[in-house]
Amino acid sequence: MANLTTEQALELARAETRTLSDQLRQARAELHRMGIADQNRALVCAAVAGGVGLLVGVGIGLYARKK
Repeated sequence: MANLTTEQALELARAETRTLSDQLRQARAELHRMGIADQNRALVCAAVAGGVGLLVGVGIGLYARKK
């Protein structure tokens, strides 16, 4: 590898650039996928908490109405 011509070195650098570019693209896609999953989890938790709060509120209202 010590006796590379300029063209060979340039081609090797291009190949490394393509490889690193592909790895970066895959890492970005993975981070995006994880971000979406975390966002969906937060939305589901908020919906469940809202539903539980609504049920508790209705229960308290019905209990207070009976008294």
